[in-house]
Amino acid sequence: MNGWILGFIIGGAVVIAVVLLLLLMIVGARRTAEKAEAIESHLLEARDRTAGLGEVATTALTAERIVDAASRARVALSGGERR
Repeated sequence: MNGWILGFIIGGAVVIAVVLLLLLMIVGARRTAEKAEAIESHLLEARDRTAGLGEVATTALTAERIVDAASRARVALSGGERR
């Protein structure tokens, strides 16, 4: 009879240990999910705020065209002398 009682005590302790470990894993998974959601929202915000950077090359090209056109206009208005 003592063997049965000892077996039940050991089995109960194992079950309790497994339940505690599972609870710790669930809590850790929830924290990880919350952090992942926060990271995702920050990444989406950063993407939205930097969307215009893709047009920097186009803006630079347009600025070069404006400067070139202004330079040609100055030459034409000054009688053909280029400075």
